[in-house]
Formats: sequence, C-alpha cells, structure tokens
Amino acid sequence: MAALNVAGLRQAVAESRYLIKLHAKQRMGERKVSDTDVQRVIALGDVIEQTPGAQPFPKALFMLHTVAEPLYVVCAFDGQWAHVITVYWYDASKWIDPWTRRKP
Repeated sequence: MAALNVAGLRQAVAESRYLIKLHAKQRMGERKVSDTDVQRVIALGDVIEQTPGAQPFPKALFMLHTVAEPLYVVCAFDGQWAHVITVYWYDASKWIDPWTRRKP
C-alpha cells in the first residue's frame, strides 16, 4: 500500500499537472465551484482523510474554509498527475464539524 505524497500532489496542481474527472466537472458545475476554488483547496486546505490503499491511486480529502463555507475536494495522485475525483460543500447532516465526518 503506497502512502500518498501530499506535497507531490500539491506541487503537481501548482504546476497544472492535474486532471478533473468528468464526475468532478459535473459536480463543480452543479455546486458552482471553479477550477481556481479547487486549486486553492488543494494548495491551502487541511488533509481531512487519506486513503493510501485506494485504487488505482492513493487519494485524500482536502478541506478549506471559503468565504461561504467549507469546501471539500477528493483528489488522487499517481506520482505525476493529480486526479480530481469530486468536490462538495459542507453538509451539517454528514459532518459533526468541518473536520469530522459523522458515522453512518
């Protein structure tokens, strides 16, 4: 199980080496999230969860407080390219606080 290289993932995004998956692009449109928002969350946000055993690449959940509310980005990293999987806004029914997910 490979550990996620968070610094490498952030560097890839800073260098525009990232791909926004179709699902993420659809959610960004629905949720009014821009490419710049995604870049900021990954560059400056807290790593809330890591899933090193995720397939095909290790992934992480990033969160950043925006002007409106916390914004989350799920992103995987293949060692060269970051892959934005999905984005979503804070939902109090799913989170105890912005850093703690409610148990199902």
